[in-house]
Amino acid sequence: MEKVHTPKRVAAQPGQRGKIALIAAGCAAAVLLAAYLGLCAWVGGSPNILKGVSVAGVPVGGLTREQALETLEDNLGQVSSVALPLEYGPWEGEITAAAVRVDDQATVAQAWQTGRENFLLQGASYLSHQLGAEDEIGLTLAWTDAGKTELEAKMDEADLQVGGALTNATYAVEGDKLMLTKGVTGVTIDREAAEPMVMTAMTEAVSEAMQGVSNPVEPVVLPAHETTPQEPDFDAMYQELHAEAKSAEIDPETLEVSDHVVGVDFDVNQAKTLFDAAAEGETVEIPLTITQPEETREGLEGKLFRDLLGEGTSRVGGSANRKSNVKLSAQACNGVVLMPGEVFSYNNTTGSRTADKGYLGAPVYSGGASVEGIGGGICQTSSTIYYAVLHTPLEIVERHAHMYAVGYVPDGMDATVWYGASDFRFKNNTNYPVKVVTESYDKNGSRFLTVKIYGTNEDGRYAVPERIQYDWITPTTQYKADSSVPRGTTRVDSVQNAYTGLKAQTYRYIYAADGTLLEKQDMGVSSYKMRPRTILYNPADGDPSQPASTTEPEVPETTTPETPSTTEPTVPETPDTTTPSRPETPDTTPDPGTGEQPSTPTEPQGQENTQPAPEEETEMPPWLQVDKD
Repeated sequence: MEKVHTPKRVAAQPGQRGKIALIAAGCAAAVLLAAYLGLCAWVGGSPNILKGVSVAGVPVGGLTREQALETLEDNLGQVSSVALPLEYGPWEGEITAAAVRVDDQATVAQAWQTGRENFLLQGASYLSHQLGAEDEIGLTLAWTDAGKTELEAKMDEADLQVGGALTNATYAVEGDKLMLTKGVTGVTIDREAAEPMVMTAMTEAVSEAMQGVSNPVEPVVLPAHETTPQEPDFDAMYQELHAEAKSAEIDPETLEVSDHVVGVDFDVNQAKTLFDAAAEGETVEIPLTITQPEETREGLEGKLFRDLLGEGTSRVGGSANRKSNVKLSAQACNGVVLMPGEVFSYNNTTGSRTADKGYLGAPVYSGGASVEGIGGGICQTSSTIYYAVLHTPLEIVERHAHMYAVGYVPDGMDATVWYGASDFRFKNNTNYPVKVVTESYDKNGSRFLTVKIYGTNEDGRYAVPERIQYDWITPTTQYKADSSVPRGTTRVDSVQNAYTGLKAQTYRYIYAADGTLLEKQDMGVSSYKMRPRTILYNPADGDPSQPASTTEPEVPETTTPETPSTTEPTVPETPDTTTPSRPETPDTTPDPGTGEQPSTPTEPQGQENTQPAPEEETEMPPWLQVDKD
């Protein structure tokens, strides 16, 4: 028979019971701790302000921050009529609670943060507030934009009424004196200190009103402070006012006149000494040294091209091509302005006279003979310019006489040119610009060219050119065979015109404004060759200048040239004892370039070479070919 084992109950020992109780208590504590920590976390995440919290007596517990802000703004609006008195010396004013608003960050955020300062304690704080604990938060206000502007305006009004505003030193130039006024120490509202004072008093008054307390509002006395005026920077003042006198100038490119500068200077040390000795608000006079420029802008503008320095006119003859060339070259020179010291070059001004520039074929000289060449006639323009310049004191730099006397300007007063070989040049030796004005025009069936030189005649000087002609050589007669001449007849060569030979000594007399002779200038001797009168005959008739073998032929009359004098003519040291009259200048100088036609061309004076004016006066140097330029 098997034995059955029955388990036996063992009695608990006293020590084991304590352990069980401890474990149970620990578990309970852990549960409670977890629950508390959960409460702390929930409180920290709640959007609501803890119960029992108020701001300036206004309950905001249980409200969200947005609801609390709205509640406080409503209560503030109810007391917006609260006025805070302001005082500054004799000035009185006030500002109302309408100028402020609730500071959300400083008030509502603080109310929500109450009881939540520490995570582990905020659960207990929540429970305590639930059981009746209360917290009072102070009201924090801020200026509205309009309120800040209003406060600044009231302080400006107070400063203006009471006076004492800061005045810095000032200075101004009056005539030949520097008027320097010393600054005045400013006694004004200390705005940096006044603004928080007004806000503190406004917050207190609004808080009491929101809590229903009706105490009298004490005025705020605005604080004042002194501001020392800034001392003037004398070195900077000197740099600003000091100037060296500078005359107005002409831009050589644009011909515009620059502004002049009046020189200003003063003693800086003297200015400092007088300023330091002056009382606040006192004005002291510092003497200025004023230096006027030699030429002001207005004065220079009025002098430019004011005077007609000289002019010359010539009659333009010859073919239509020649007249066209004269006009074209004159147009190239019209309006040319020379600054002081600059030299006019006829060749540089006109450039090469080529067909692509519009110049036409007309007679020129080549080896003493007249031939067709491009640009024939342009020497009449250079000669007329030279003739005009001779009536001015302007300096002649380069000039060449023609091979033959030209006839359209007085002998000794012409100027031949050839591009690349000979030029006509003159220099502006005055202190002001000069302008060349040319005009080609028709009058009474004739073509004329007038050249006028405008500038500034500072002292009224004027020039009168004169010349003495001598060593006259009457043209001889020569015969030349030409098969185109009908037999039994002769014909005078109309191309190779005859020219009388002579010499011309030219002088230029410079006179003062009162007619006193200042200078006699030797302009040189011009030597003009004689060219024979050429008679063309048919070669079958034989040379008429040779005697016939049978009958005595009728020989055309020939002119025996006069033997030139070998004795140099007596040249007077001074012109006629009667002082040449100065060309009349109209009361109002005509505007350069207007083309005012003279009543008559300038006529040569004294004995003239009465031969007809030639068509060819563009003279080619003998070492150059006909195809010039």
